[in-house]
Amino acid sequence: MKVLVYQIGQLGDTIVSVPALRAARYYFGHTALIILLHDATHLLVTSEMVLEGAGLVDEFIPYSPAKTLGKKLRTMAQLWRRLRREHFDAVVSILPSDRPRWALLRDRIFFRLCGISRPIGFRPYAESEIRPRRSDGGPAQTPSEANLRLRRLFAENIGLASGNLFALPLLTVSRARQEKVDRWLVGRRSFPDRPLIALCPGCKKPANAWPAERFLEIARRLRRLDRFEIVILGGPAERALADYLTANLDGQAIHAAGCFSVAESAALLSRCSLLIGLDTGTTHLAAAVGVLCVVIQSANSFPGQWDPIGRIHSVIRADVPCEGCLQQECPADGHPCMENLTVDIVWNAIEAAIHSHEYHASPSHV
Repeated sequence: MKVLVYQIGQLGDTIVSVPALRAARYYFGHTALIILLHDATHLLVTSEMVLEGAGLVDEFIPYSPAKTLGKKLRTMAQLWRRLRREHFDAVVSILPSDRPRWALLRDRIFFRLCGISRPIGFRPYAESEIRPRRSDGGPAQTPSEANLRLRRLFAENIGLASGNLFALPLLTVSRARQEKVDRWLVGRRSFPDRPLIALCPGCKKPANAWPAERFLEIARRLRRLDRFEIVILGGPAERALADYLTANLDGQAIHAAGCFSVAESAALLSRCSLLIGLDTGTTHLAAAVGVLCVVIQSANSFPGQWDPIGRIHSVIRADVPCEGCLQQECPADGHPCMENLTVDIVWNAIEAAIHSHEYHASPSHV
């Protein structure tokens, strides 16, 4: 069997697709050749960067969706020729749950024109399924995005008998990358016998941001406990934010922002006992390697949809009238859903996480 899997998005999107990928791998078997078609234009993190070496995908086909009509047609023609040459037996969609009906129909037609006669997982969701409402009109608890993507496959009996598709870790870390990270840490740790706590203050979406000075106060409170060592993570875009925090902590935090690839960041996170961060890819990456997370989550999404997979993570959200706005940038004065989350509220969640059974059962403490 030769199976094409269609995926779009960056780090978080790829991680929440892992249970669906596992379902496809189980259903088609380990002898099947599974090839992932993924977008790769202007993305800081592609699906290939996340899944390479995970054992779920055998090959990757990146493509670059263009914006202008002429370039888009040329791109689609090139992709059509490539996919027809491959002679796939089936195509499996693990696209976002909010992919509109017309887009899924267009996708099905395109893959049929590529000679793929068996489409799987292209069922559109009704708005009420992915964004349910309470009786007062406010956003209700929503199934996780990972569950929603998986349910499309379950509807076609794909992966139903495959056991725990959410088993941790979702992503494995190679010994070579762990050893590289361990060597890097040796010369930077002031307290090598203390557990590491990851602080991830950056995010791509402005609506998900929490004030940097509040992260600084959280870090200062952690330092005063004299029990942990702090490592600040993020991508190259978060270097300036990490510079600000480490400078104001008198250098008593490990600056790792922009220092590692995705796979190496996963290795570093696997050495941490707890992550404190936002609704962003790094948080999902930490959860994927089994780290307990305290998530300072914007209320722009529906509750539950973007919670990290796995342990009983602590997800902190504000109750605001504009909850579920789905905006990239906050349309309300003062960004209330994040401004209302005070340092004390977040600190209480951190203390509870530190004293929880889940924290003390973490592999980092074995």
